[in-house]
Amino acid sequence: MDHISRVRNLALKLAEKYLPDKLDLVYIAATLHDIGLINGRENHEINGAEMVLKDQDLKKLFSEEEIGEIAESIKQHRASSGKPQTVLAKIISDADKASDSSSEALIRAVEYGKVKYPELTYEEQIWRAAKHLKEKFGKGGTGRRTYFPESAQALDEAYKPIFDALSKNDFKFLEELTKEI
Repeated sequence: MDHISRVRNLALKLAEKYLPDKLDLVYIAATLHDIGLINGRENHEINGAEMVLKDQDLKKLFSEEEIGEIAESIKQHRASSGKPQTVLAKIISDADKASDSSSEALIRAVEYGKVKYPELTYEEQIWRAAKHLKEKFGKGGTGRRTYFPESAQALDEAYKPIFDALSKNDFKFLEELTKEI
């Protein structure tokens, strides 16, 4: 819930500047962007979009076109695979990438690694997660793509401590980040 709240807050901040006429759509899309996680992380963006398109309550509140916009922004939000086409989708994508703190980003990567790579030791999980985040959100990474300067700045602030610790081989700092939440 904390992640959703932070994504929604950043998305609304971006929308006030870049999409002020669709704040209601931004609010709903940001709130529901990870709803597909109920079926697991793999393809959660596709599952979430499908859920939104089928939701009867949303159909009472929004037009078919608006629901389509919300669904597409959810479908396109994922850092590694999404290719947002609309301003709404770009806002949701950026807010999702740039809203976590250093510790939240690292913890989420470690938790994912525990499921995907259960054979790794505790220390290996932390190193793997930090290296993965550097590959994904460092210069030239697939998740590095942002669309608004505010998002790029927030992304830099969140990941710089992790990248600095990696460059210094500072396991103790990385370990402390995984205990902050």
